[in-house]
Amino acid sequence: MSLSAAPVVRRIELMQNRIPLPAPVTLGRTEIAFRDYVSLRLVFSDGSEGVASAFERGMALYDIAARVAPLALGRSADMRAGVREAMLGPAPAARPVNIRAISLVNIALWDAFCRQGNRPLWAVLGGVRDALPVMPVIGYGATPGRIAAQCAELAARGFRTIKIMIDGTDPGVDAALMRAAAASLPAGHHFGIDAHWSWRTPAEALPTCRIAEECGAVFIEDPFTPGQWRSIAALQAAIGVPLAVGEDVVDRHGFRDLAEVAPILRPDASASGGIDGLIEVVALASTFDRSIIPHVFPVLHGHFGFASRTVSAVEMILPEVGADPLDRYLTDPPVLAGGMMAAPAGPGAGTGLDWAGLLPLATRMETLQ
Repeated sequence: MSLSAAPVVRRIELMQNRIPLPAPVTLGRTEIAFRDYVSLRLVFSDGSEGVASAFERGMALYDIAARVAPLALGRSADMRAGVREAMLGPAPAARPVNIRAISLVNIALWDAFCRQGNRPLWAVLGGVRDALPVMPVIGYGATPGRIAAQCAELAARGFRTIKIMIDGTDPGVDAALMRAAAASLPAGHHFGIDAHWSWRTPAEALPTCRIAEECGAVFIEDPFTPGQWRSIAALQAAIGVPLAVGEDVVDRHGFRDLAEVAPILRPDASASGGIDGLIEVVALASTFDRSIIPHVFPVLHGHFGFASRTVSAVEMILPEVGADPLDRYLTDPPVLAGGMMAAPAGPGAGTGLDWAGLLPLATRMETLQ
């Protein structure tokens, strides 16, 4: 197909949704009863579509997307890198603000490109394997007994590494959770912890990190914000447990700093520049001999694991946990067996949504054309 004959974006649909959880979950002192998402759908001149979604996370993501997404109008999915370049703009000031909206458009363009070519994203990237380890997330409303039971049950289902959300503010509470996990997991199964930016300094982080080391944790995620790469370096030098960082980093330059100091990178296509941004981070991690465990959105991020062994696993909030309710509206849900995700055969990036099913949950909608 010639460039001039390629279908172009004729319409952009934006939707903001508040999706209730099946039951509220607790993380530390916070109760979560719903999740807010922004979804974007590109409709092309031939009727094909590309879709992307992201957590809103308290940002004005819908408004930002409404401002930058029109730059995709009249452009083909073949020109997705050019659209991303135009949205980034000539000056750096707005990029950190706009990057999540830019990421949405880039993901949707890639999704459309793969659907128009009738190929899954992993095949377009170049596949190396057809199954990928899944890392389930637990720890919402955690007690030692509940953690022990969940770890034992997930290990029996074949999951080899389990992530536990800890409180991060009480080493005694966190120690009880980690010891329960260590005692309940059979040989060959492991756990890591997510501190979700609980600490300000290495000295503050060390008591809990020492316990994690003693209990055999295989990673400690987000001890500090990703911009604190010096503190990350100092903590990593003091402990033997690998640190995993980066879910909110916006570009490859930020990941380059982190790749020098942390063994595990945590990019998120919806926050780090879209699929083009993830391609850059995978190449960077490979150069630095780092591994990648992408941040959530497993049906999208799994494609990178099928295409690169630099991705060691994909993270998933399993449907029974209910803390990522958008998964109920996926048109191409993941296929799991024995703790592994199977490479999908269908076209696209795994981001397709039951748009009509989401309409009753929409809090804002807009069509741009």
